[in-house]
Amino acid sequence: LHKKKFRPLSRNKIMSIPNTAHSNVFVYGTLKREMFNHKILAEGVNSGKFIGVGETSKAFKFSLLLSSYGFPYLIQNEEGDVSSSNTAVRGEVYTVNEEKLAELDILENIASGLYKRSVIEVELLTDENDEKIPVEQGEEKNILLAFAYIAGDQEDKSDLAQIEEYTKEIHDEKYVPKGSRPGFW
Repeated sequence: LHKKKFRPLSRNKIMSIPNTAHSNVFVYGTLKREMFNHKILAEGVNSGKFIGVGETSKAFKFSLLLSSYGFPYLIQNEEGDVSSSNTAVRGEVYTVNEEKLAELDILENIASGLYKRSVIEVELLTDENDEKIPVEQGEEKNILLAFAYIAGDQEDKSDLAQIEEYTKEIHDEKYVPKGSRPGFW
């Protein structure tokens, strides 16, 4: 994979728009490092390449809910929704090829409507070596476009708990793998 260059978009820097050859994917739950499904992203011939840690750049648009099976839903808030926490959602960014993106679509049950894949803006906070990317006052932020799996309409989410970040502690305590979920799939 070649290094993508940032190009200006208004006052921000932005990586190229995701495409089917190589796309950026923002993961915020069980696909993150140390989580149950990370192996799907990181292993095999078509493994994803870690770009860095990032967070949603338009914080007012997203919140994170914890499902009854211990995996998170990224919820796109309606503009002006005051019932949401409206904090930036932190996750990891990977570059994947078309085959890996198709595998992720299957994992996230796109066909059933559990999630939908959307393009969002992500602010990159660290590089591939987990070193903080400094942004001095007046400098442009490192903004990129990435696919993210946004909650679909399959499950009623009205009573789900809102969380600030999906952590290893939450994962270890609450996550139930697909094969152990009675009648869910």
